[in-house]
Amino acid sequence: MILETLSQSVSTVLHNKKRLLKALLIPFLVTYFLRSMKVSVAGNELYNEILVYIFNIAIFLTSSIICLRTQQILDKHDTDDTADAPWQGIKFDPQQRRYSAYLFVLFILLYAIWSVVQADYAMASNGFVYSLMLALGVVGWVLFSRLSFVLPAIASGKETSFKDAFTITKDKKLYAFVIAGLLPVVFYMLFIGLPIFLLFANPNLAMGLKFIYVFIWGVIVIAIPFIIAAIEATAYRALMDKSKATEISNPV
Repeated sequence: MILETLSQSVSTVLHNKKRLLKALLIPFLVTYFLRSMKVSVAGNELYNEILVYIFNIAIFLTSSIICLRTQQILDKHDTDDTADAPWQGIKFDPQQRRYSAYLFVLFILLYAIWSVVQADYAMASNGFVYSLMLALGVVGWVLFSRLSFVLPAIASGKETSFKDAFTITKDKKLYAFVIAGLLPVVFYMLFIGLPIFLLFANPNLAMGLKFIYVFIWGVIVIAIPFIIAAIEATAYRALMDKSKATEISNPV
């Protein structure tokens, strides 16, 4: 059951809270600073666009550090959290570079899928073509959800590839799709889309809470990759252990 996976994820995060804090605090702060700088330099001039592009690359790299370290720590879920773990800064070792490279490929794939799904009806010659493009987008989304399990596999220290991710999720396609395909969309809609909609619906409230909202929104945007990485790490462990948590026999 999906709820069991979510429950295990929360439990594992709480069990490893000290190590997670020491491993992720500096990357979190750096990522928040980079996002703030990106907002401050945004503009219509060419140099503004170049700076935003550079900041986006930096944000991607620091976010990949957050994801990798989260999945590394949660993979070692039986480690004593009371042990003295060192504080960690920003570092790109071979494992981190490999993880970031696979994450980048997945982002490119996700962007391609989103572009297909967003294709305007007028761009298609007829309804059949548009429906076909939409179907291809959904198929791509399912494939993306299965491929994304290469990330926790890399975090566990294994020499793995996208082919191995397909093998891992071979008999659990629906479980993989819900974990890595649907849940991230739900989180983004709940924690980012809904607040934005509510604030636009009430401009006066938005202006009054502008600073607080920008701060909280910035924290949430950074936290969501951590949440998704934690859930995928738990789901990956369940898949490898052939846990009953991967069975979807009842409504989620």
